[in-house]
Amino acid sequence: MVRSSATNRSCYVFDSSSLIDIEHSRYLRRLRPPGNFLVVPSRVAKEVNRRGSPLATWLNRGKVADFVVDSEGQLFLMLRRRERLLSDADIQGVVIAHHREGTYVVNEKAASRVAQSLGVECLNAEEFLREFFPRQLSFL
Repeated sequence: MVRSSATNRSCYVFDSSSLIDIEHSRYLRRLRPPGNFLVVPSRVAKEVNRRGSPLATWLNRGKVADFVVDSEGQLFLMLRRRERLLSDADIQGVVIAHHREGTYVVNEKAASRVAQSLGVECLNAEEFLREFFPRQLSFL
C-alpha cells in the first residue's frame, strides 16, 4: 500500500478524540488554524472547546465547518438513523470527509468503519502526526 503524504490530501477532517490526542502531543500549536485543509466539524468543535485550553485557542484562530450542500444533510440523517451508536459529531465528521473527499482523522473503530464503508480513508491521530510531521516524529 502506498502511503499518501500531507501534500497529496484534499483535506483532513478531525473527530473529537483525535483532536484531544493531538493537543496532548504538543504538536497542535504547529498546525495551521482550522479551515479548508484542516477541517473541524462544528459539532466536534462544540465537544472539545474548553475555555482556556490550547485546543480552544487553536479553534478560535480558524473556522469550523458545517454542511454546505443539501446532500450532506441528507446523508447525515440517513446515517443517524442507521448508526445509532455514533454521536452526531462523529456522523458529521464522516459526512464532511465523504463529501469533501478528505481523510478522516478518527480514533473510534465504529466511526472509522462507517467512514470506510463510504470509501473515506481514515487515519488515527498518531498516523496523522507521522504523516504531517514526518521528520520530527520518526521516533514514534
